[in-house]
Amino acid sequence: MQSEAPSVLLLEAFYGGSHKQLIDLLQQNIDRCAVFKLPAKKWHWRARTAALHFSQTIPTCTSYRVLFSSSVLNLCELVALRPDLAHLKKVLYFHENQLVYPVRKDQERDFQYGYNQILSW
Repeated sequence: MQSEAPSVLLLEAFYGGSHKQLIDLLQQNIDRCAVFKLPAKKWHWRARTAALHFSQTIPTCTSYRVLFSSSVLNLCELVALRPDLAHLKKVLYFHENQLVYPVRKDQERDFQYGYNQILSW
């Protein structure tokens, strides 16, 4: 059990595959971290709704110093919903660039995901 309050806030909106591997590795190697995650299902919905979910589930904590997340999370939306997180240093891991990620030929690109990444950057 951790004896001190967490200083690192790890958030993962799509906790599966390589995203899970990274969060698990960070959690094992960073002392005093708090982890919040969502199951790896329907990544489109995770990208659209994770900020709202985390804004309601992350407890207020004055000891957080760093927020780490993958770019599946719309970080600017989370900070807008939770201004108490604005002062944290942020590390945003871009697993893939949604503006150039290949789509099926018969499918139009949804630019919202890439736009969210730009806003979060």
